[in-house]
This record gives sequence, C-alpha cells and structure tokens, in this order.
Amino acid sequence: MNEFKINDENKITSGFSTPDGYFSDFSLELNKKLKLTKTEVNVISINKKRWITSVAAVLIVALAATIYTKLVIENPEDSLEMENYISNHSEISQYDLITLLDKKDIENLSIELNNNNSKIDKEFLNTSNIEDYLTE
Repeated sequence: MNEFKINDENKITSGFSTPDGYFSDFSLELNKKLKLTKTEVNVISINKKRWITSVAAVLIVALAATIYTKLVIENPEDSLEMENYISNHSEISQYDLITLLDKKDIENLSIELNNNNSKIDKEFLNTSNIEDYLTE
C-alpha cells in the first residue's frame, strides 16, 4: 500500500473566495445593517393585559351567575314534599327548623303572618278568659 501524504498531494479548491478587505470592513458593514433594520416596536404593558383579563373574568362570572339563577327554578312540588316530610317526622324539633331558616325565610314568614297588634289588643280587651289564650 502506498503511503498517503496530505501536504504532497494536489489540493482541490472549493471555488469560493472572499473579497479583498472583507474581514477588515466586516464589523463596520454589520453595524450599518443593524442600524438600518431597527424599527420601533409597539409595547403592550403587562398591567393593561392584566386589566383586560380581569374585566373579562368578571364578565364571565357575572354571565355564569345569571344563567345559573335563571336555570335553577324552585319547583313547588319539592317544597310540598319537604313540608310533608317535616310534618310527618316528629324527631325534627322547632330548634332544628329555626337553625335552617335564613333572613329571607323569616321575612316571608312575617309577611304571611301579618301580625296586627291592634287586633290582638282588642281581642284581649273583649275577652274575660285571657288565661285560655296564654296557656294554649
């Protein structure tokens, strides 16, 4: 086998060559091109994005709440079933019922009862057996 020597053999040229003074003027030419290509960029603030997303979130929650309240309709049959259940099960005390009432329920009860103190006072004045009313 023949010995191979890199430096002694004919070299093949690539066909590409660099122009004269290319590397000496390279940094100047690059800086000129960079200065020419700079354009002004529109910057959107993070706070503006955060404000827009928070408004969108509030609108979505409000829309969902209104849709939910429109869809949830109390069925009167359900309330009758609950009343029957409560009246038929004696283990539920009045204190248990009181804890389940909220302000809206209490206001509805006061409207339904419509207590008029003047009528009660007249009734007590006209009867002689007040004790019967108090003991009942």
